[in-house]
Amino acid sequence: MNELMCEMCGSNMVTREGGFYVCQACGTKFPVNDPANISEQSSSYDSSSELDNLYELARRARDRGDAEFGHRYYSEILIRNPNDWEAQYYSGYYRAFLYDYLDENAVDELYYSIASAVEIVEGLEDDEEKNEAIKMFTDETFGLVESFYDAYLEQLEYAYSEVEDYEWYLITILELSYLLNNYGDLVENVTDDTFQDALDSWIYSIDIHTPMYKYISFFDKGEHDKYIDGYVEKIHEYNPDYEKPKPKKLFGIL
Repeated sequence: MNELMCEMCGSNMVTREGGFYVCQACGTKFPVNDPANISEQSSSYDSSSELDNLYELARRARDRGDAEFGHRYYSEILIRNPNDWEAQYYSGYYRAFLYDYLDENAVDELYYSIASAVEIVEGLEDDEEKNEAIKMFTDETFGLVESFYDAYLEQLEYAYSEVEDYEWYLITILELSYLLNNYGDLVENVTDDTFQDALDSWIYSIDIHTPMYKYISFFDKGEHDKYIDGYVEKIHEYNPDYEKPKPKKLFGIL
């Protein structure tokens, strides 16, 4: 059975909308009366060529920071190759940027996507490839957390008088710090070298968690301190000289 195929990206997710064929994978539109870029292909179409096209489009979107198309192309790759760690990571990564507001559920969704990507990497045979993949995950995850943390911390200051908004921003920032700790737990033992990624992630988590003390209820501070101390112990296994930062005082009281 023949089907329509987009010559731009190779996807067969093509639908007719009025006077145009629209590729649902890359968003390209072609006039119905212009067959140059839409063709009929039999089921014997070379899927490897299609996959190569999707990789090229996905990486172009990544280079220009295009979250919408990055998510679309990497999701397409993941459907065709569910064991691709790059597609698994970036499909979730760009999905996070598509949320109007990254909330607690969105952070959880991002974590599960990262966890799946790390699991794929653990199954690789080449330690060098594993290290490169984890390093990429670390850099990208840190960048994502930083962008949302900076924006939400600024909003938290403005929302202090609005209890509902204030609590929403506080919870989301704390979720970002938990994400970093959980990510560190995931990658600590992927290879003999990835402990550094874990160490950096735990330290970064504490660095963004500690400033939240001035917004946390006095009666909850003990639980947060206990949680952080657990990761301080893990950090000391690799860096005995690490010193836990002290929360800033609010009106002279922690």
